[in-house]
Amino acid sequence: MPSTRRVKVLAIALAVAVCTILYLSNDSSSQDFYSRTVAALDKKQASDQEVAQKLQDIKDAAKAQEPVVPTTPQKPIAASNEDGKPIEVKPPAYAEEQNSDNPTGGKADDDAKSVAGRKTMLKGGETKDLHSGKEAPMAVDRGKEKYPAGKKVEKEEKVESKEDHEVEMELNSILKKGPIIIFSKSYCPFSAKAKRILLEKYTIVPAPYVVELDTHPLGPGLQAALAKSTGRRTVPNVLVSGRSIGGGDDIEALDAGGGLVEKVKGMAGKRIMEAKLTEEQ
Repeated sequence: MPSTRRVKVLAIALAVAVCTILYLSNDSSSQDFYSRTVAALDKKQASDQEVAQKLQDIKDAAKAQEPVVPTTPQKPIAASNEDGKPIEVKPPAYAEEQNSDNPTGGKADDDAKSVAGRKTMLKGGETKDLHSGKEAPMAVDRGKEKYPAGKKVEKEEKVESKEDHEVEMELNSILKKGPIIIFSKSYCPFSAKAKRILLEKYTIVPAPYVVELDTHPLGPGLQAALAKSTGRRTVPNVLVSGRSIGGGDDIEALDAGGGLVEKVKGMAGKRIMEAKLTEEQ
């Protein structure tokens, strides 16, 4: 039976042999992988160079097929007859007539348009008869004239604001208070004169209704509405059946002339039940 020492030596020798075999086998496989990788890279590089060369060949061929543009303009070839003399082209008679009427030559087509072969429509909105050569004003479409091209069309109807609506409603409500309305201001002496004549000097049934614009919440709006409807912006403004008969001086003049009662009854009609001087009672 072999000794223990000999067994150990044999085991060590066997292990060394196995390690050597494994190292040699791994080294050969690594060399094979490396060589295959290098060969693949070389093949890809050669393929890329081949594709680039083909693209360059295609570009060169396309440039060779482009037409050559002459740098110097060619002179027009004049038509000639058998004797070698140039042929003179004469314009037709009707073209000469048009050229005589239109000295601008080729601009005639831009400046005018023929209508039914008889008239020419100029840019300025006029027509020209080709036979007589006289210019006549063209009928203008009023719808197009009202809204010319290139201009923004504004709405004709003004949008009514909330305040304007309130003023209109309030004015209509005031006019229903009675046949005679006195639009006044409490500090105005002319308003005081008109109120004194209509309310104290005369007895009018129903009595005139007084609106003090300086204390009314819609006073400025009412005064502007009265100026627009009656043409009178100052106070007092006395209305009979919705129509203005004037201010303080006008009422004083009617009173002095004795025509105030007749004026009021004539405009208000049956709405005035009584109108007379207070002193007559």
